[in-house]
Amino acid sequence: MSALHALTVPKWGMSMEEGEITEWHVSVGDKLAVGDELVDIETSKIVNAAECQVAGTLVRIVGEVGQTLKVGMLMGVVATSDITEAQIDDFVARFVPDASGSSLAQTSDAKAPATTAAQAQPVARASSGATAAPVSAGVVSQGPDDSEVNASAVARRIAKAHNINLNNVPATGRNGRVSKRDVEKAGGIQVVSAPSRLSRAKSTSESQRSTEDDSHIASTPVARRLARSLNINLNDVTATGKRGRVSKEDVEKAAVAETGVAYYREQKLSGMRKTIAARLTESKQTIPHYRVSVDVEIDSLLQQRAYMNGTLGHKISVNDFVIKACGGALEQVPEVNVQYAGDCIRQFDQVDISMAVAVKGGLITPVIRDVGAKGLPQIAAVSSDLARRALSGALGVDEFQGGTFSISNLGMFGVDQFDAIINLPQAAILAVAAGVKKPVVRGDNIVSATVMRVSLSVDHRAVDGAVAAQFLQSLKGLLENPASMLI
Repeated sequence: MSALHALTVPKWGMSMEEGEITEWHVSVGDKLAVGDELVDIETSKIVNAAECQVAGTLVRIVGEVGQTLKVGMLMGVVATSDITEAQIDDFVARFVPDASGSSLAQTSDAKAPATTAAQAQPVARASSGATAAPVSAGVVSQGPDDSEVNASAVARRIAKAHNINLNNVPATGRNGRVSKRDVEKAGGIQVVSAPSRLSRAKSTSESQRSTEDDSHIASTPVARRLARSLNINLNDVTATGKRGRVSKEDVEKAAVAETGVAYYREQKLSGMRKTIAARLTESKQTIPHYRVSVDVEIDSLLQQRAYMNGTLGHKISVNDFVIKACGGALEQVPEVNVQYAGDCIRQFDQVDISMAVAVKGGLITPVIRDVGAKGLPQIAAVSSDLARRALSGALGVDEFQGGTFSISNLGMFGVDQFDAIINLPQAAILAVAAGVKKPVVRGDNIVSATVMRVSLSVDHRAVDGAVAAQFLQSLKGLLENPASMLI
């Protein structure tokens, strides 16, 4: 008995809802073994490789590079024995996603005859969120291999989703290509794409961009290249060129209408950047932030660090001292080691500190667990290892989730002061600036000291101002007397 297996988007971590396919490591026709790495998927923070959990042959790739799929959605199909294209089409059409993402491989007997496009109710959708009417029963789905048919990417996706053989579709697109409209006409369907939204630089209103195939639009080669570089769909451009063609000037006018300037570049948001944007927007909109700051003299800390690194052979950073001091301050003022949870406040007995690390395309916050139970050398070793693996994308999901307090340090960039946005669902984050030489008053004398400003952003729903001030007072005392952290 033949069997087909669905390769689906796995669920890595409780908060994962979707992932973007960034690279396939295998091709259709490859023999697969259990444990083979199939495809790289970028989630909100990291890129992981999905592994094969069934031996067989990859017979269909459904999820395309650059496409974002929900957990449990179909990425590809593996067969354990000989199978027909019609059976694969039927399997794809009948597939129902498993939102739990409990298994990478789902099995289905492939003994049922292939259904026609009219009989099957496809669940595949264009990546833009398109919806469509059922395929007409008059469409012939059978025919020779259509992989070599000249067709646009959108047209090919729609044809595959609706079991339409491109050999049966008359081509009217540019350079003899089968266009989206050709497939719709042949199949008696209408695919309505969800338009993207783009904010205008010189207007508070928003405009809708077309997502339809523009290969049939008459334009000059220069205009088409410029439109492609500016991510402008030629369906949205008013043509004023000779013989009704879109000209370079027409594309420039469309660009000015969108952004206020004629030339710009657009870069697609990564999964990480989308998550950062969403979480920080939610944090600023839903949390009543307030901030308190204090200057800390760190000359004694720098002397202690020099001794521990030079004489004792450790590799401890100023940030490691800050982490240790925050752990001590949170133990002294536990009312800051909390989370607001709607109808209650969660109080944590253990201090787990999230440390912001800048990585390519964004930032990630690996967590140093149980800081209070660790000495400075141990904190230094753990923080160094986490930062190194964060930069290489080798962190596990459980290593950057679940902190109770965050630290963001920009001191290495010479920043005098900054305010950080709270890392949901935590209630506070400490922003650490650079240590700089300043004149300070001691008694009746003015002396030079290395001063570092720290600013605490706090959720006022969970922590009152007096409590935040007590925390900073405790933190200042520990940082200015670093020997107390060695006990």
